[in-house]
Amino acid sequence: MRPIPGSVIAFRSLARSDLPMLRRWLNTPHVYEWWGCHVCPGALGGAGKNAATAAQVEAKYGPDIDRHGTTHRFIIEHGDAPIGLIQWYHLRDFSDYARAIGEDPAAAAGMDLLIGEPAVLGQGLGTRAIDAFVTSVVFRSNDVDRVIAGPAATNARSIRVFAKADFRRVRSVSLADEPVPETIMVRTKS
Repeated sequence: MRPIPGSVIAFRSLARSDLPMLRRWLNTPHVYEWWGCHVCPGALGGAGKNAATAAQVEAKYGPDIDRHGTTHRFIIEHGDAPIGLIQWYHLRDFSDYARAIGEDPAAAAGMDLLIGEPAVLGQGLGTRAIDAFVTSVVFRSNDVDRVIAGPAATNARSIRVFAKADFRRVRSVSLADEPVPETIMVRTKS
C-alpha cells in the first residue's frame, strides 16, 4: 500500500481477493449506471437480474490480475477501508480508442475510477483520489505527460470531480460502442 503524504488516501494493486467486493460495488446503482455495461454487456441497467455476475467480474478483471495486463488497477483506500477502484493505461495500448477520441497516444495515459462505497460519496474523496493518483502513480511513469479521462457526457458528477482535480474539458466524442458521448478531459504534467 502506498500512502499519500498529507492524506488518508492510499492505493494498492487489485487482487483476486478483491473481486467479490468489486462485484458488489459494480452492482450498486450509482456505479452500475456508468460501469455495468462494461462488465455485463447487454444488461439493461440496475442491480438484480441484470447485475454483473461473479463469472463476468472474474472474466473482466481476473486475467489482468494474473498476467499483469496493460490496464493497471488499484483499490482506493481511505484510512484502512477500501472505497473504490482506480485504473490507468497507456493510450498506445488502445490505439483504436485513442484515434476515436482524437488523442495522440504518444506520452498519454487514460484513467477511470469508481467510488464503490455509497457512504463516502459527496465527501470530495474522488477528487482527492484522482489528484493523488495522477501525481503519485501515473505521472511517475517517465513516458506519460498527459492523462485523459472520458466520462459520459451525462455523468455530471464525474465531470465535476475530474474538473476539480485539474482536468480540463477539450471535446465531446460519440463512440460507436457507447450509448452517450464521452466528455474528453485532459490533465497535463506540470
